Amino acid sequence: MEDTEQRILNAALRVFASEGYTGATTRKIAEEANVAEVTLFRKFKSKENLLKEVLINNRTVFSSLEELFHIFQNEKDADLETELRILGKNIAKAMKDKKKDSKRRMFMFMLFEEGRRRPEVSEALLSFLQMNIKPLSEYFDLQIKNGKMRTINSRSAAITFVSYFVYTSLLREVFGDSLLGDYNEEIERFIDIFTKGILKDEEN
Repeated sequence: MEDTEQRILNAALRVFASEGYTGATTRKIAEEANVAEVTLFRKFKSKENLLKEVLINNRTVFSSLEELFHIFQNEKDADLETELRILGKNIAKAMKDKKKDSKRRMFMFMLFEEGRRRPEVSEALLSFLQMNIKPLSEYFDLQIKNGKMRTINSRSAAITFVSYFVYTSLLREVFGDSLLGDYNEEIERFIDIFTKGILKDEEN
């Protein structure tokens, strides 16, 4: 059985997704969670704090990635391309699974849409993205240190890597598999381009 805090978070996700940040009043969220509005404020203080907690509560993709990073850190002789392939497949699988959860999907669309107009939403989304990009950036820093990657901006590499999977997830949402084809084959193509670049090897 859900505790009160989790019930409020789940209700907030549903109301934010359907009403947007502006329309999602704390009264509506409290009613959806079947709690008194004062209980919501006692636990989360404000709607902005509640939004941030909903984001943290739904970061399952990157929680699983952090576990992989810890494993990779202890395998210094592992092949970088293989590790990135594993990371990519885990991100893609999580994105694919989330397609079944329309409320989470609508919630993320709401964040990007309202983030353009409301600084509190933009700040919450930025904090969430930074929290998720950080472990991947640190992983790339480690690969640079171990001589497996050339010296690059690890943060830019992390954003590029994650953005690909987020964007292709949205493409599949609109077009199905007709544009991108098979998941595993598309991941293989991306990892090849990401690790080798697009310039022709002058030695060949």
